[in-house]
Formats: sequence, structure tokens, C-alpha cells
Amino acid sequence: MPESLSDRLKRLASERRVVQDAQEEIRAAQQRADVFISNHARSEFEKLQVALKSLVEEANPTLSDLPKYQTFANGKIQQGNYVAMTHFDKPIADSSENRLIVSFGPHPQGVYFFTEPPASRVMHLYAGCNDSIDAILWMGDLGELSTSQLAETILEGLTRYYLEHAV
Repeated sequence: MPESLSDRLKRLASERRVVQDAQEEIRAAQQRADVFISNHARSEFEKLQVALKSLVEEANPTLSDLPKYQTFANGKIQQGNYVAMTHFDKPIADSSENRLIVSFGPHPQGVYFFTEPPASRVMHLYAGCNDSIDAILWMGDLGELSTSQLAETILEGLTRYYLEHAV
């Protein structure tokens, strides 16, 4: 027997409630993620700085012919005449829309007599979180990276930049 008009209307109303409930769940999950990111992005950035310093101390004895890394209080890491810098594009690091800028380039006070300094390489990342909303991930030009993966990627990127441009 065909479904009555009344039954079809009830089914449509029920389906609409299911869609609305699902949309509300998505909004609530996004809000939880935004709050988590806002509460943890600054401390995760500080962990990144600590991880970078630790990796520099670990890597320096093994660099053989390459110049040693040097770390600076402002988060800058230097290898030879080249630097890697990390900073947020806005002063408030906890905004979920704030970009983490990772750049590789010549030292700002480097001198180039007969040539132009090499162009900087810049990557943009955003603080995000994993699906269970319990860990910060750095997302963007490099895909999704944990803080420790990002620290390794920064040192590797600086060495690649150094090797490409060192005379």
C-alpha cells in the first residue's frame, strides 16, 4: 500500500530534524576545536621553540662540514649566513585564524657586495587540532605536522636553504 501524504510529510519533517541535528553537532565540534586551539596554540608554539633548541643541541655535534646551528632568544636559528624564523602574523597567537610564518632566508644583516641576496622562502601554517581535539597540529603548506615534526622540518629546511645558496 502506498505511503499516505501524512506519513510522507512526517518523514520529511523527521529527515529535516536529523539534518539540523547533524549540522548542530558539526557547529558544536568546530566550536570545541576553536576553543582548544585558542587555549593551546601559544603554549604549543613555545614547545616548538624548546624542541628547536633541543634539536639544535642534538644535531650540532653531527654536522661535520656544515656550519653549526645557532639559536637566538627571538626564535631565530642561524646556519652560516642564513636564518630560519618563526613568528605569528598577528600579535595574538591564540586566534584560530592566526598564521604561523616559517621563513628561510639570508641573515638580515648579511652583506652581498656583487649580487642580490637570495630570495626568502616562506611557508604559512595554522594551528589546528586532531580529530579527537586533544593535540595541536600545524596545518598548511607542509600538510599536517605535529610540533616535533615541524621542528625537524624547520632545521632540515634551513640546511637545504643553506646548501642551495652557500657560495
